[in-house]
Amino acid sequence: MSALSDDELTLPVPATPSWSVRDVLAHVVGLAADLNAQRFPSADDVGGTAWTELQVQHGRGRTLREELAEWDREAVPFEDGLRSFGYEVGSHFVADLHAHFQDVRGTLGLPRDADELVVRVALDHYLGFVDEMLDGAGWGTLEVVAGAEARILGAHGLHHARLRAEPFEVLRSVSGRRSARQIRALDWEGDSDDLLALLQMSLTGGYSLPPSDLIE
Repeated sequence: MSALSDDELTLPVPATPSWSVRDVLAHVVGLAADLNAQRFPSADDVGGTAWTELQVQHGRGRTLREELAEWDREAVPFEDGLRSFGYEVGSHFVADLHAHFQDVRGTLGLPRDADELVVRVALDHYLGFVDEMLDGAGWGTLEVVAGAEARILGAHGLHHARLRAEPFEVLRSVSGRRSARQIRALDWEGDSDDLLALLQMSLTGGYSLPPSDLIE
């Protein structure tokens, strides 16, 4: 990040259009600092929206040097904390960090971060989210074939669908980083439109499917 120009730092990030590249950094740094200090969203802050916005606003009042110095202080205890909480919690934040890292890489025109292990861990988290979403709505089942791996998500309900795509594309689709048109263009069988409507309704924390295609 220290090598980026001021123009690059102020670029809007299409996946999070109200944020610049610099704002994404502020969120990531603030996330690590807040969790290390055990500062969590309040009970009425659905999806942590206000909590996240405070991180961004705090970052806007500081220099890039100050932000990067805080990351250097917070990153190691943050990583250690994720290990101590176990895989379920750890995969949640790996997924969040990968999403924002890829958001910025896409904004800057850099190649995808499609590291096989990181994508698999992040996808575990988001497929868990989809599984709970389908089960809670009584929608039915979704079979996801991501590369060489297949999972059945959901349980009871009338609907059934099957999605086949490379793991990176599945991950970006279920994490709100692909438009409805892009998601429909994947290899589907079954009722994808009804499933997309449920996914859009279930996204929280200020996220939604982007109205325009996100090209990476």
